[in-house]
Amino acid sequence: MVIKFRNISLRNVEHFIFMKSVCEIFDKYKVDLANLGALYDELRECVRDEETVLAVEKNNVKVREKNDADSFRDKLHSKLFNYVKSITYDETDPRFDDAQEVMRVLKAVGNPTRLAENVESGVIITLGNRLEPLKSRMEAINALPMLEALLEANNRFIALEMECREFTAAQKFNKGPSMGEIRKRADGVYRTIINVIDGYSQLATKRDETGEMITEINVLVAKYDNLLMARKKADNSQPSEMVNE
Repeated sequence: MVIKFRNISLRNVEHFIFMKSVCEIFDKYKVDLANLGALYDELRECVRDEETVLAVEKNNVKVREKNDADSFRDKLHSKLFNYVKSITYDETDPRFDDAQEVMRVLKAVGNPTRLAENVESGVIITLGNRLEPLKSRMEAINALPMLEALLEANNRFIALEMECREFTAAQKFNKGPSMGEIRKRADGVYRTIINVIDGYSQLATKRDETGEMITEINVLVAKYDNLLMARKKADNSQPSEMVNE
């Protein structure tokens, strides 16, 4: 018989991988496909739905990455601007004339950090293009690495923004149930199939057909059962916080 375990304790990604592996085992052996085929199909559909929801969760992480990238490029622009400006305060500094030329471009292009994200991207690109003829002056005041870092950060932001925009557009046409609802449905289908398989394993005519499949499922179940036990053990081994009386 198939080993029972509480897959409700699995994290979302773990649950998805477990169910995907189960589907692969079912597809491999195709036990009683005539009667169980519809259930196999429904479980595969649940796995696809779980994958979609996980992709949404992943996109939420990308949004945070994009916001962090936007904040980072703002800081790099401020760093460049303030550095060049600090040199222009001292007319006796040998870098003064070079800094003055660079500062004229910085002021002419304007402060992109006050603009909308997509507009800021274009302004930073413009800044890089406008400062290209002043590369030797940038090197003379040791500001070129700052500009290069800013342009690199801007390119990273643009790439992240594009990923987020494309995914958001796709998701507008793929609104579906929550992960909790999908997991509940998948678990129900899985239990139904397993109960039927367990019943077949008691029949002499079906024992050979189900034996190897049950062995593979039990190996998979044991793997995740051990994962949950190890996690529980690790949680219990954490020292409890002391309470001041």
